[in-house]
Amino acid sequence: MLYNRNLEEFIINISPSNESKVILEKIMTYKEMLIDENKRINLISKTTLDDINNRHFLDSVQLMPIINSKNQSLLDVGSGAGLPGIMLAIAGCKNVNLVEKQGKKCEFLKKVNDKLELNMNILNSRVEEIKGKNFNFIVARAFAKIDKILFLTKNISHKNTKYIFLKGKTFLEEIKLINITKFNIKYFDSITSSESKIIELSYK
Repeated sequence: MLYNRNLEEFIINISPSNESKVILEKIMTYKEMLIDENKRINLISKTTLDDINNRHFLDSVQLMPIINSKNQSLLDVGSGAGLPGIMLAIAGCKNVNLVEKQGKKCEFLKKVNDKLELNMNILNSRVEEIKGKNFNFIVARAFAKIDKILFLTKNISHKNTKYIFLKGKTFLEEIKLINITKFNIKYFDSITSSESKIIELSYK
């Protein structure tokens, strides 16, 4: 269906057998919408269009095994094209929130949300302007350096919040800026790039 064995196999392995077909169908619809909208606004780099399944979809959905509860609140910071948030919602997360400051991108996120019936909460806002909310998981991909994200989200996290970041080859430099007296750090290998890591932070 998606002509990508790695992505399809991953979805089949992490999903109940009666749900994987629907999930893959929704990914295909999302892919078609993303490619179409990318002609009008810059959602993803045009150089990655030929490898969306690996570079964007598999890269995002690989976070699912790290998220230990599909029902807890999750915030995707600087969601952009909806990555990783939309992929996590498609894969089964029930309480997904996307924050994106650009109105045109939010309109696209709303279209995908409605079309795929994902029941996500989409916030057209800067993350630092969110008030009166706390999230169990805060995730980010290609948004900002780790220390900046921690600063921007300090008022919407709590003692049990887990941060999960998809990071490239500069992750070691970013880790140096984390207060290790305040956070526990876990590393997971990325399945899409040998130079990348998934970083999980939790409060001590």
